[in-house]
Amino acid sequence: MLKNGALLVRLKTSSLKINALKEKGLTKEAEELRINQEKENTAIMRAFKTSFTFCPVYFFYSNYSAEITSGNYKGLLMDVNSKTDSTFNNSNYLIGEFDQSATTQLSAFFIKDKKYVPLRSPFPFLIKQNQGLTTARSNEAIVSLLSKRLSEFYLQ
Repeated sequence: MLKNGALLVRLKTSSLKINALKEKGLTKEAEELRINQEKENTAIMRAFKTSFTFCPVYFFYSNYSAEITSGNYKGLLMDVNSKTDSTFNNSNYLIGEFDQSATTQLSAFFIKDKKYVPLRSPFPFLIKQNQGLTTARSNEAIVSLLSKRLSEFYLQ
């Protein structure tokens, strides 16, 4: 399904935190958080542009999650160059995002179904951010490893 479809990567907006900071009068902190989140999202998009070859990839902001689930993609998806892409109309897709497991607090890139439920083994549904106790993988390393594992799984 994914090989003939697409991976839709959900990017965080931190809008709830930003709005809460603004409501407390902490506009400088809110702006710093917005800028840091924007930098993180740009780094994620760049990693997919340079290191992911398995299938087409599109991006959307987390505040559009409900619309994506309902199949309303028009004007909400971006390509790897951050350009809005209104051509996507494929129902074969999975959702990917950098997140933490609710149960284990494991930080990883997870692949989820259309209702944002993480997939299960044997499908390569996650790439951990930490390699060991002290070293963390870069976004590029995570995305490259994801592409490799998806290709290996597809060829089985």
